[in-house]
Amino acid sequence: MSASRSRPPRPLAAADQQRPDRRSMLLEVLTRVVYPSVLLVAGYLLLAGLHRPGGGFAAGLVAGLGLVLRRLAGGPGEVEVAAPVPARLLLGLGLFTCAGYGLAGLLLAGEFLAGLARQVDLGAAGHLDVSTSLLFELGIALIVVGLVLDVLRSLGAEDDQVRYGDVWSGEESR
Repeated sequence: MSASRSRPPRPLAAADQQRPDRRSMLLEVLTRVVYPSVLLVAGYLLLAGLHRPGGGFAAGLVAGLGLVLRRLAGGPGEVEVAAPVPARLLLGLGLFTCAGYGLAGLLLAGEFLAGLARQVDLGAAGHLDVSTSLLFELGIALIVVGLVLDVLRSLGAEDDQVRYGDVWSGEESR
């Protein structure tokens, strides 16, 4: 056993950058527990949206709400830890995916946004319907998550810099 006391693990990676009076340990711990489940539900909505209510828009909103929860619990730096990609990249990739899906339908089926579906036999497990419209739904989800991420990073950014200091260096501005 070590003689020095080690610091307990942090519930959220960037939460230490907030002032202690602004932190809620309960919200941080609950966010750490709930966030993976939120992403799992978003993935389910994306996959189930081909045959049931859901789809890319609902999946993107749920994943975006997970990012909002991380922002509320961990402060402005937590969004950067949770999603270290630029929002423009997600938006561009989503638009490219949707446009590529539309052009593929035009080339393969003769109609813009035409989808193709195949059924794969899994033996005793049944069958799996594979549809190209999943690519379109994925593009929509990427666009929605990119928009939520952009809003989270831009709204209140100046106010957060005054309140929390420089997020990247951990120094206070006042």
